[in-house]
Parts: sequence; structure tokens; C-alpha cells
Amino acid sequence: MKSSPIQVLSIVCLCALLVIAGCTSPAGEPALAGSPQPTLSAEEAIQQVRAQYPAPGELLEINGTRMHIRCQGTGSPAVIMEAGSGDCSLSWALVQQNVSQFTRVCAYDRPGHGWSDPAPGPITARNMTGRLHALLARAGIPGPYVLAGHSLGGVYVRSYAHRYPDEVAGMVLVDPGSEWQPARTGGNFTSETQAAVAAKTAELDELGSEAARGTFARNLSLVDGYSDPRLPPWEYRAYRALWATEPWFWESCADDGRQAFPVWDEVRRENITQLNDIPLVVISSGRNMTFMADPAADAHANEVYRTLQREMAAESPEGRYLVAVDSGHNIQIDQPEIVTGAIRSVVQAVRDHQRGNPGP
Repeated sequence: MKSSPIQVLSIVCLCALLVIAGCTSPAGEPALAGSPQPTLSAEEAIQQVRAQYPAPGELLEINGTRMHIRCQGTGSPAVIMEAGSGDCSLSWALVQQNVSQFTRVCAYDRPGHGWSDPAPGPITARNMTGRLHALLARAGIPGPYVLAGHSLGGVYVRSYAHRYPDEVAGMVLVDPGSEWQPARTGGNFTSETQAAVAAKTAELDELGSEAARGTFARNLSLVDGYSDPRLPPWEYRAYRALWATEPWFWESCADDGRQAFPVWDEVRRENITQLNDIPLVVISSGRNMTFMADPAADAHANEVYRTLQREMAAESPEGRYLVAVDSGHNIQIDQPEIVTGAIRSVVQAVRDHQRGNPGP
């Protein structure tokens, strides 16, 4: 079966984006309310849809760019959620609503994703972690934090902990990517995946142009397959509205693909081999990814992928490694209870440390 653009980026960049299976709504799911009339201009159609789904959190200006952060619940330590490549804060919705029952939890959108404005300058780990650092200060969220990162978000939160070690009290990595995957896999991994990225990001750029022309805003059914119906109802519909009305979201997804290898190179130079003695849980998906066309090479790439995740769990003396047996790459949607349980255990361990009771 031919892979879709989002599938390829999920494989290559370890994205959190969902498989695009087609352009029809899943049975029984509500459509986005009130598709604008075809006679409206592109801007009028886009604004009409956007008005239905305003940012659910705060929009705060960071270095001239508005960034979106949505916090729920109360208590400390605060949990900060980092989405995967090409994804946004909504991907965490199921886990966020669960975690909000026992502590404060905030999911945010990197520049160009979700409700955050596009940002000038290149995508680098230093830029992304620096902007998150500034956003948390601007939002008045006290640390130290428990960081939760999915996919490429796992690379970013480890880089954050490397740059700001005193601000990180614990960490949960959800099927994280590794900056060492290309180097450790070897063979044709780099050339094969870069060729796939080049082809598919060109398609994403064209889809962004279609969004700018109002094509999706005038016919919302065209983006019905771009969200997962297992998300809460509002978040499910809001995600489709974002794809329909924000051309920069498509472009940012493509840029995530184009910059994946430079970001990996950058973080590899940071040489992160040890974190502080913090509670850490690494959760691997039970189902293999599809990295390469050749079955033997693909099996090797998956073996390397899991080995690297086990090594991440060893970066802290308090690290644990789990496998979500029934999950694909999006564990936070496939089995949110596993991710919630891991975050709960890390939050409790942090609280025990803060009370002077390190536990068993």
C-alpha cells in the first residue's frame, strides 16, 4: 500500500501525526459545524471556520511571536507536554484531561503549529527549547517541571533538560525518537528517508497552498480524515479546523520533515548520555514502525530504535522502560491510560523527593 504524506513523515521524522486514510468522516462522527458557502472569498471562509474554534488556552508573545499554551488542573510539579513532529497540543488531549485530575498540566504549540504563530528563523533544538523556556517564564508556571515528550518531542525535552537541568524534576518519553537513529542504523537509512521526505514535504507544501486558497475551509469534509475520532469531541473537530484554516500548519509540518536530520545532528553534538538523578519513564510502542523498504533493513532499523529507547531509560539511575504492547506510535491516543500512569508515577516520585521521602 502506498504511504500517504503524513504516514511517511510519521515514519521518517517519528511524527505524532495520524494516518490519513481518506476524505470521509468516520461513521457516526459529527462534521464540523456549518461549512461556509462556496461563494465566500477564501479569507471570509477561513475566518468563519476559525471563529468556531478559538485558542482554548493563552496566547502569549515570545520574542515577537504569539505562542499558545493550555493549562488544566492544579498542583505541583507542573507537567509540560511536548508534541511530536508536525503535531500540536491537541494530540495530548486524552492524557492531559486525565493528568489534570492530580496536578497542573500544560500542553503548548511550537511556532507554526496549532494556534501558535509561525516564527522567523530556522527550526533548531536551541531555538525550540529557548522559546519553551521563555514561554514557561512568561506564563508564570513555576518549576521544576515534569516534561512529557512524544516522538521528536522526546528529542526536544531531553535537549531542554540538558540546557536547563535545574528546571527538570522528572520526565516521561512516549515512543521517543533518537538523535542517534541515522548514525546507528547505517546502511541506506539516511539516503532512503531523505528522499521520501523530499517527495512528501512537496505534497504538504501544496496542501498548505490549498488551505490558503480556502479550499478546505469551503469544504470541511476534505479534512475529515486528518484527526482521530478517539480525541474528545471538541478537540477532534478543532484539529480539523486547524488543518482547514492554517496554511502555515502544513508548511510547518513540511519544515519539521526537512529539518529533522539537522536537528538530530545538533542534539547529537550535545552528547546527552546522562540526565540528573530524576524519575524517568520511557514507553515504547509494541508495534513496529516502517522505516525502510527492505524487510531485513527495516527489522534492523526497528531493533536499533528500541535499543536506543532502552538506552534513554538508562540516562537516569531512576529510569524505567515500559512497552505499550497494543499501541502503535501514538501511544497517548492508543493507550492513554499507560501514559497517564507513567506520568502519575513520576509526579508522585518527585513529590516524595520534595518531602524528603525518596520511596522504595
